[in-house]
This record gives sequence, C-alpha cells and structure tokens, in this order.
Amino acid sequence: MKSEQLIKDLLKQGESEQLEFKESVRKDTVGKTICGFLNKKGGQLLLGIRDDKTIVGVKNAEKIKAELEQYLFEELVPEAPVMVSVEDYDDNQLLLLKVWEGSKQPYIFDGSIYYRIGDSTHRATSKEISELIHKRKENDIHWERQAALGVELEDLDIEEIKKTMLKDMVHSLSNTSSEPIDFLSYYGLYQNGNFTNAAVILFAKNPTRFIPQARVRVAFLKEGKTDEVFADDKLLEGNLFQNIEAIQKFLENNLSFTRKFDKTEWLRTDGYTYPMAALREGVLNALVHRDYGLSSSALSIIIYSERLEITNSGKSPYKQSELKKSHLSMPFNPDIAQLVFLRGYIEKIGRGTLKIVESCKQAGLKAPVWEIGEQTVKLTFFSESNIANRLKEVADEAKLDGAIDGAIDGAKTNITIGAAVGTLFPIVVPVISLMGIIGGSIFSGMTNKVKDNLTKLLQTIAATEGLRAPDYIKVIDVSERTMERYLQQLKDTELIEFRGEAAQTGGYYLTEKLKEKLKNKPHQA
Repeated sequence: MKSEQLIKDLLKQGESEQLEFKESVRKDTVGKTICGFLNKKGGQLLLGIRDDKTIVGVKNAEKIKAELEQYLFEELVPEAPVMVSVEDYDDNQLLLLKVWEGSKQPYIFDGSIYYRIGDSTHRATSKEISELIHKRKENDIHWERQAALGVELEDLDIEEIKKTMLKDMVHSLSNTSSEPIDFLSYYGLYQNGNFTNAAVILFAKNPTRFIPQARVRVAFLKEGKTDEVFADDKLLEGNLFQNIEAIQKFLENNLSFTRKFDKTEWLRTDGYTYPMAALREGVLNALVHRDYGLSSSALSIIIYSERLEITNSGKSPYKQSELKKSHLSMPFNPDIAQLVFLRGYIEKIGRGTLKIVESCKQAGLKAPVWEIGEQTVKLTFFSESNIANRLKEVADEAKLDGAIDGAIDGAKTNITIGAAVGTLFPIVVPVISLMGIIGGSIFSGMTNKVKDNLTKLLQTIAATEGLRAPDYIKVIDVSERTMERYLQQLKDTELIEFRGEAAQTGGYYLTEKLKEKLKNKPHQA
C-alpha cells in the first residue's frame, strides 16, 4: 500500500489501544509508548501528527529514523523487532513505528514496565505486571518454544545461522558473542540445554527428521482441471530459509514469462504471470504463520492453468475483508517471525497482505482471495483475466473460415487482445492463410487436423509474440512433445524463430522474412 493511502487509513481510524499520534519526536516518549505496545497487543506510533490530526511533519526524517532504531534497540529490554519507516504524505515526511505484541513480556524501558490502557500509556501496576509474567509462562509452553528432543548442535546448519548473525540488524548486538549457540540462546532458540522446535524449523539441516510435518509441497498441474498430470511435483524438506530459496526457484521455473506494454509510455516490461513481490509475501506469510504443531500440518503451493494457490495449516485472527486493509500483524509463531524479520525477509510489519493486493492491482490482475477455514488459510492468485481462455479467444478470432482451402489471402483483422498477454493497445494481426502466402507444399502428407493446428498456432504466435511453448499448449490442446514438433516445423520453414538466451526468458516470434511477405502481399479491404 502506498504511503498516502496508508496514512489516510490510520487518520481515519484515530487513536486507540493500538494506534497513537505524536506531534514531535521525543525519544523517551517514543520508548514508553513502544514498550506499552509490546506489553499489550502491539501497535503503531505515527510521528509528525498532532492529536487533532493536523499534519506537521518530521524534519530530517531519515536521520531521525536511524537514531530511533538504534535508541530503541539499546533501551528496550529484552530486545524486540521494531519497524521504523519514513512515510510521505501531503508534501510532508512522517515516521511510522510498528511493533508486534511482544513474545517475551514483560518489556522494560528506562527501568520501568509500561502498559497500554485505551489510547494512553502508563507504568504498569503490580497486578498488570503479574498478568504479564503469567502470560510469559503461557507463551513459553507454545509449540515453537518447546524442546525438540534429540537435536544436537551438529544437526543444525551452522552456515545458515551465521548468515543470520551477520545481518546488520543483529551484527550490532554488543552483548552477543560470535558463537552460534550464544546467538540462539539470546533469541530463545536454545533453552535449558535444549534446542526449541523453532530452532529446528529455522536452522536444522534436516528438520523433517524431527518434525515430519514441516515438509512443503510444490506442484505444477499442467492439465488444468483434470488433477491428474503434474509437470512438476516436489516435497521440500529443508529448513525455512532453504525452502524460501527452493520455492522461489520452483516458481521461476514453472511460471510463464510475459511481455507487457504500458499504454502511455509504450515501453515493454517483462515479468512472470503473477507478480513475484506478491507471491513472495504470500509464501512468507504461509511459512511464518503456519501451525507446525499439528501432526497433520501441511503447506502446499500449486500452480494451475488459471490460478495459483497457497494453502497452509493455521488460523487467521482476521477476516478476509480485514486482510485487504491496514492492520497490525499478529504472528502465530513470534520466535520464527522475529528471526525472519532480522534476516531481512519481513521488511515492514503488517504490510504483507496489503503488498499482495497492491502488486496484483498494479499488474492488472483480479484481486487475490483469502479463504479462512477452521484450521486452514488458502490464498488464491488469478492469472490475467484467465489467460488460457483469452488466448483461446484470440486464436478463435484469428482463425480463417476455410483457411485450409486458401480461399482468402492476406486479409487483416484488428484484434485487441487486452489482458490476454498484457498488451494495452490494439494490434493489427494478419490473419494468415498459409496455403495462400507460402504455398501448400509444406502441408504435403499432413492431415487436415495437423494443418488446422499449425495454422492456428502460427496465427496465435502472430497475436501474442514472445510467449513460450507451455502458453501455446493452453490454446492448442496437444501434448508437450507434439507442441515442440509443431514449433520445430514452423521454425524449419522459417516462419517463426526463438529469441532469448534461455528457455525460461525467451519466446517465439514471427520471422522478419514472413513479416516482409505479409507486408508486401496484396490484401482486400
């Protein structure tokens, strides 16, 4: 979500137990407020706005942001992830601080424990402190904090731990040694001589040896509705960070690569069927908020011809409609979330779902849908106006009546393919009669069905240059091997060519030789 809209939403909400406005930046006041949020349900602090919502802004916002991050890091005990961002609004810069509900309550600032009641922060009473300590004990028996029996240091990926230790945000921990075991202890992943379940999920070399339900299934269902033929189907058994990389590679290998043109700039941009920024947020949400404690826990990412589904075991504290609005994240696994945050994968607390919606909107896609069940959360992305159907429509529109008979040569039809391939202006597509333009010799010995398929394929390529073989299979219902043979036949006769350095980023185009023939061929109006 853009800054302007985000700030508008916050101003509309007004101050509450989880939202406060401050006109000026006073570090001690900021520290008390953030401490109060940590000890309650988390919250957001917006600096540069008066109580009456008048915008005054923050001067030298970037400099003050860095100072606040360091100050809160040093003064809050125990250490907690606080996100500080600079937001532009109405020609002013504001500072927005966000923090989750703390998983290690009570939190202390300047020697005192602060607590939120309504829209105000005060020193906690003895009763409130007692409640916080009781809640801390309850949190300590949460599944991710429980001991993973039988796990030794050699079972963990030390290099993966060191990658996390070297990140800037954690590298400055002056009271943390360079030893992995001390680092894990500092973040509660090693307690009382045992590694926790969270440590296994995050850093184990083979986490499924100890937690079998930690597996992630990724699959590419090629045939669409049949649920029978999977072009790619894997079970990932790595730790969380390894799975992030494996899932990214799977998506890059199986998603179509498309070309788009901006209708005002007339510039081409290249990208995947779904915006990677949105998929990244969806995948991270599923991995971080998954209920790993269930023996039947599952997480699957499945690509269909017209949609992509991410389904994970767990409960959402929000309704579907709330996920598309500004809200504060409430991590189901706070220890796992904190380490993923420190690693840099979670950049802005609470904006993941908003980023998903915004990225899909910018890509011209239908809004994604969350389905919230009793024990599952499913996020569905939809392809560009159902690209499979639209490409078929393009091919059908371009199809010649009596093409095989060669009755009409060089006729032209205007086809606005719109969202089918992301082109935002009309393309004049030559409706090609292969017999009439290049002669019928190449069809010698072919059945009418093959001739028709070749004609249809060439016409579709003319309308949708730059796509790959899997995209054209959606138009012409043939096997992968048959499609490759068709494409090779058109290449051998110098009608099409493949451009690009790699199969995943290249695509098929009409040859300049064919375009010249079409250009010079007399045609009827």
